[in-house]
Amino acid sequence: MISRRGVLGFVACLCLAASCLAGVSKGIRLGVGDTSNVWLPGDQSNVKVASSDPLILEVTKAKSGFTAKGLRPGQGFVTVTQKGKDRRIDFAVKPYAAKIPGQITAEVSGEPAIPGTVQGAIEGSVKQQLTFAPLAKVAIKYEHVPSISPGKIVDVPIKLTVTAPGTLTKTGTLTVRVSNIGLKQKDEDALWYCNDPERVTKKENLFAAELKPKKSARMLYHHINDSSRDMVIRTMVVNDSDFPATICLTPGDSSPTTDPVAAGLRAGDLFLRAWVNDSGEVVNLPPRTCLPISCRRLKPKEVISGLCAIRYVDGEKKLLVRADAFPVEDLEPRWAPTLASSTPWREVGPMTVRSWDNTPYNISEHVYPEPFKAKSAEFSVGGRFAVIRLGQESIERSDNAGVLDGNFGVIYTIDATLSNPQEESTNIELVFEPSAGYSGGIFFIDDKYVITPKIATKGEARIARYRLYPGETRKIKILTMPLSGSSYPATLFVRIFGAGSASDIIDLTKRD
Repeated sequence: MISRRGVLGFVACLCLAASCLAGVSKGIRLGVGDTSNVWLPGDQSNVKVASSDPLILEVTKAKSGFTAKGLRPGQGFVTVTQKGKDRRIDFAVKPYAAKIPGQITAEVSGEPAIPGTVQGAIEGSVKQQLTFAPLAKVAIKYEHVPSISPGKIVDVPIKLTVTAPGTLTKTGTLTVRVSNIGLKQKDEDALWYCNDPERVTKKENLFAAELKPKKSARMLYHHINDSSRDMVIRTMVVNDSDFPATICLTPGDSSPTTDPVAAGLRAGDLFLRAWVNDSGEVVNLPPRTCLPISCRRLKPKEVISGLCAIRYVDGEKKLLVRADAFPVEDLEPRWAPTLASSTPWREVGPMTVRSWDNTPYNISEHVYPEPFKAKSAEFSVGGRFAVIRLGQESIERSDNAGVLDGNFGVIYTIDATLSNPQEESTNIELVFEPSAGYSGGIFFIDDKYVITPKIATKGEARIARYRLYPGETRKIKILTMPLSGSSYPATLFVRIFGAGSASDIIDLTKRD
């Protein structure tokens, strides 16, 4: 008895044979390097096969047909001579959209490196270590992206689908070996403030600073396109030496928008979630290369806002970090893939330095050492509100010739002590109030993450609440940062629950 599978296979062979004999089938379609066995019916003793171009498709007679192997892209036909008759089978050989190896590597750092950082490092490694056809589109699927502890190595399997014009789709599974190199936690040595000018009207260098080996900086950039045409604002690291360098990046880059507060909130959200874990992507810069940190196309009146911690892990010569504005027409084609990405280095990797990358620049005066503020507050039930001002006591520039109004980009850590000497339990609230204009805020309160919406001047958001029992004392730790696009100074209040004057307070504690 013939099985169903056998019948189907026999029918398939008959169909293939018929199509080959008729010469009207879709023909042979192969990728470069692929091999296909073509079955031919009848007596094989005098069958001959020949390729119209053996450099494109190689054919070899086999016992019951022939074997075809694609060697390079092209088209043609195979001539099959059988019983004195010639029959033609068309062929087309195309390249695949990508070559997928069995394994690639990526490096991160953090305590731990959070899943977002790990995924970003994987995407960057895929785009930089694999070979793609021009205009390729890459889709990556993950079963799971883990956080990775210092010193650990984790193999992360991913599924790739790559398409490109004029090619065959390439699919496959790839293992990415991700290493957390376990850099010791280190506060940034300085804040680089790229906001002068805030409103960009022409082609110009906006900022430049030099980063020495083993040093680190926290860079804040915030600009509005105030010209009448589309502009590109690009920030990049330049290694213009003959030595390689290794850096670690903790990014937070917003998409262009017309809402400055929203842009600053988005940048702060991306940055602080990674920063609190010291989580960053490790990137190697070969000699004479540059690496984009941010590269955005802004329409008139759009704003770009971002934060990035840049740590110089290993190298011998100083690096240049610069930001520039220029008309979109001046953008080289090689930079085009970066415009829609919040992490452009993942799209293009390090690129060779060209003359345009070394156009004149001026070292910025907006460098602020030790960009941290530590504050404390005490509140006792029955006493006055505890008032904590954010962005009021400005930090000084490194040249002592100016201060940073609003302390934008400065990390605040606040130790607050709450006590209840009364005989009854009392509810306490922690409230954020914009004092100088529309603002948003981001807070880690005892490691719990809180982000506010956009709030008007003198509006309020309740960001934490506590119940203190008689005689209880509680200590809380708050981490926050004045955000670009918002208006600072702003104020935090610790007070009896509901004691404020605002009738429409935004209660974020209801999410608990």
